[in-house]
Amino acid sequence: MKRLLLFTALSTWTIVPAYGQTMEDITNQWDKICAQPKSPDENGDVVIKTCDPYPHSRDIVVTGSRIGFVRRNDYTAPTSIINIDDIQNRNNAYISDLLRSVPGASINRSGPAGSLTQLRLRGSEGNHVLVIVDGIEVSNPNTGEFDFASLRSEDVVRIEILRGEQSALWGGDAIGGVVNIITRAGETDERYRISVEAGSFNTFEAQISATIPLGGAALSINGNGFTTDGYDVSGLGGEQDGATSRAINIGLNNIKFGGLDLSGKFSASHAISEFDTDTDFSGRLDNTDAELETNTTAGRIAARFTVAGFDNLVNLSLTDTKQNTTGTGFRNDTTGKRTQINWAAEKTWAAHRFTVLAEIEREEFSNFGGVGADQNQNESIQSHALAADYRFNQGAITLSASGRAAFNDRFDNSQTWRIGAGYAFDNFGGRIRASIGTGVKNPSFTELFGFFPAFFVGNLDITPETSTGYNIGYDQKWSGWNFSVDYFRSDLQNEIFTDFAVFPATVFNRTTKSKREGVELEGRGSLGDKIDVRASATFLDAEENGVRELRRPKFLGSATATWMPVQDLSLTVSLDHTGNQIDTDFATFSRVQLDAFTLVGLNISYHLNNAVALSVRGENLLDEDYAEVVGFRAQGRGVYAGISANF
Repeated sequence: MKRLLLFTALSTWTIVPAYGQTMEDITNQWDKICAQPKSPDENGDVVIKTCDPYPHSRDIVVTGSRIGFVRRNDYTAPTSIINIDDIQNRNNAYISDLLRSVPGASINRSGPAGSLTQLRLRGSEGNHVLVIVDGIEVSNPNTGEFDFASLRSEDVVRIEILRGEQSALWGGDAIGGVVNIITRAGETDERYRISVEAGSFNTFEAQISATIPLGGAALSINGNGFTTDGYDVSGLGGEQDGATSRAINIGLNNIKFGGLDLSGKFSASHAISEFDTDTDFSGRLDNTDAELETNTTAGRIAARFTVAGFDNLVNLSLTDTKQNTTGTGFRNDTTGKRTQINWAAEKTWAAHRFTVLAEIEREEFSNFGGVGADQNQNESIQSHALAADYRFNQGAITLSASGRAAFNDRFDNSQTWRIGAGYAFDNFGGRIRASIGTGVKNPSFTELFGFFPAFFVGNLDITPETSTGYNIGYDQKWSGWNFSVDYFRSDLQNEIFTDFAVFPATVFNRTTKSKREGVELEGRGSLGDKIDVRASATFLDAEENGVRELRRPKFLGSATATWMPVQDLSLTVSLDHTGNQIDTDFATFSRVQLDAFTLVGLNISYHLNNAVALSVRGENLLDEDYAEVVGFRAQGRGVYAGISANF
């Protein structure tokens, strides 16, 4: 541990934040705009703009641009924002549970805390969602998706979710959308925080964070430790399946050399999750002592400068994910690495905004199963891309167009695009918007080269998945409330699936289209001056050749209400409903239906003074018996108490 702390401390001076969207960067831009006066009103008085400070603001979308931000009222694609107030009110321990409140977001967790946790947006697969943490793409190159299992929420201040095909701006993996997670690593104001929480399943978490001024720059450090005994995931009355994790997150911001602004990020995490596995290939879990150990490091450097009227952002990011599995009968150690370099240049004039982008990416994969094992291998894929984005905003009209050309050393070159338009009805606070675009997802290393003895082998002949989708939405502001409704339709071609009817199992491309169609509703507002309400609902029809897709609920619903009877006390009740869904029962290789369920949560927070706060939160308070994956028991009722101090 001492060597880890020393290494990370040294790394802050050499490894700094890829996409450049740090909290410090956006805060500075947003504050400057908020300080600008509007045009004189009808009485000739200058009206000063008023807007919530970032990251409290719900008026901007960082993910809507590769440099800077876009106002939500000027954006044509559907987006949701979970700001710092939402995070603190619900007080969910995991980011995945916060995402249950978002339209179109379906969560599947294979067992207790720390187990494999997948996010599907709008009926897409888990590896169709691009996940970014502090500007770094964090998916595991081996599987092509991000596992939300160990991503705690204590250090997170803002989450942005873009829904629909976003490959034109964000590249591969963004067929279903983009999730942008922003932590305290970008803070520049001096502050110190410590928190401790303990409760059910012998769970304990501790966290300490600090933002320290260094002249004109600022160093941000956050450390987190978590442990839980869990429960028997197989339900056979055997040993408990627990989890432990620790992480450190460091940011170095606001470093200025003449006209050059530098910022940085480094993170390292270690997680162990215990699980039961199917040792006799009966399709049912057996009590085992299996463990998955995951070690992840990530870093980035960002440099911002202005040349010839163009605002430029150059980024370098690196991720390294190592996973070791024990207790399953055979060794399987994997390493996935990703190196990205990108450059974005933007120019704004009058009502126009134009951005060009160039990037290079290299992904590496290694698999080791012991000396002489058949799965031992080292593979790599390199790609580069050129992209452009144009936006027009004037009066009530918004227009946007994006295009990307990607070149890959293994797959065919691809072109993706997205166009959108919006029109605001200022006289009654309404706005209509529409967008259409394409997405692409290249096969993962596991799908290409994976090898699990007597069970699975990859397929080098599969081709990338492609998707075309459109969205028609309407936003309405009324008496302090905000409502939105979206209709969407996406058609996926060359869908990659695992065929268990052959031996060993392998992957193929489907020859038929997969359709994803639905309606999303979202609203937020206040009842009086003491109760804040958020709610969402999703109606989804996801089918492949007329057959319902696996793990895609037809209905999702969420509601969150926060009541503040007095200034220092708040009570938040949350209800997250997941409708029935289809899964595969591997005991019979048949399709079965998982029943609908509703998770009820409660968080009570009381501030003893300006620095110290107490909290009590409950999960699954109705102790609902449910399953998100066939054969994996879900977590029952849990109650936790915590204390935090801010200085």
